[in-house]
Amino acid sequence: MPRFYINFRNRNLGTQKEMLATDDVGIEVPGLVEARAAAMVSAREVLADNIKSNSPHPMESIFIADEAGQEVMTIRVNDVVPETAK
Repeated sequence: MPRFYINFRNRNLGTQKEMLATDDVGIEVPGLVEARAAAMVSAREVLADNIKSNSPHPMESIFIADEAGQEVMTIRVNDVVPETAK
């Protein structure tokens, strides 16, 4: 089964610098569809924490990398919020 890495791209609101939180462990799932589903669950938890704490470095996007470290999918933070909540 392939391994995918779920990484987060944040923005420091004070300096406007990009911040990366990288996944060093990864998850083994059958494919990119399953990796995206796992990323969405994690991203919704992070987004909720960002909102609750009024984070000074909120999440901007999630990116999934393959075993070679290549970015294979990016999910914008706007796409993390369920349609019913928009």
